Amino acid sequence: MFVGFMFAEGPGLVTAAEASGLQSSFLPHKAVYDLRLQSSDQGQVSNMNGFIRYDWSGDCKGWLTKNELEMSVGYADGGIHDFALGFSTWESRDGTLFRFAVHETGADAVQNSFVGKAMRQGEGAGVRIELSQPEVSQKELGAAIFPTEFLSEIIVAAKEGKNTLFLPVFDGTGDLEVFNVSVAIVPAENTADRSPELLNSRSWRVFLAYYEQLGDNTLPIQEQSLLLYENGVVTEILLDFGEFSVSGEMIRFEEIPTAVCE
Repeated sequence: MFVGFMFAEGPGLVTAAEASGLQSSFLPHKAVYDLRLQSSDQGQVSNMNGFIRYDWSGDCKGWLTKNELEMSVGYADGGIHDFALGFSTWESRDGTLFRFAVHETGADAVQNSFVGKAMRQGEGAGVRIELSQPEVSQKELGAAIFPTEFLSEIIVAAKEGKNTLFLPVFDGTGDLEVFNVSVAIVPAENTADRSPELLNSRSWRVFLAYYEQLGDNTLPIQEQSLLLYENGVVTEILLDFGEFSVSGEMIRFEEIPTAVCE
């Protein structure tokens, strides 16, 4: 968001009922992460700053996520690259429907916006995308799961003592393609709890490598690591963009009241 082979059509994935039960223990919350430069390949990047603002809430039918990322990257030659990404999604609890709206602003004010929905009929089914912006279009993709179900899979595997997964994921970003994500899970030790809501929650270091599902590139297009708690809260982030990496620490946390569902 993490190297065996466990694709969506393969054995070992949690069922929709199991995923829904696990998701009932997730903690809806708001969080802000402060971003700082972690490392730079050959010193190309001299400084950066930014933030991630994350809002994750749920209703009785699904999960609503709002995410804002802003970064300002300073290069050794004096250049500055400002980047902003905002997206909001809604994912049904049974994992069959995913609505997304994405707005990205990059260098030279280049903008990309997508609004649409992705659907699948059940476990192992392909994903069908229907876009309403920037123009009405449709697209058929291979089998994949959506982000909240992906998170469920990771936490279930972590609780069962597994340390690797390999899953196809569609999250509405990038070029609207499915990513193959390699997952490595390591129990976390001596973590500093950020709030009372995390005092009794288990946590793991989760390492993610994102690969293009199509094409000949065998290297990951992005890598991440997270400090993930069993209630779905992430307190630390490391984003590796290749030429530089960014660390993120949660500096603000607010619990959101959980929807009461019968």
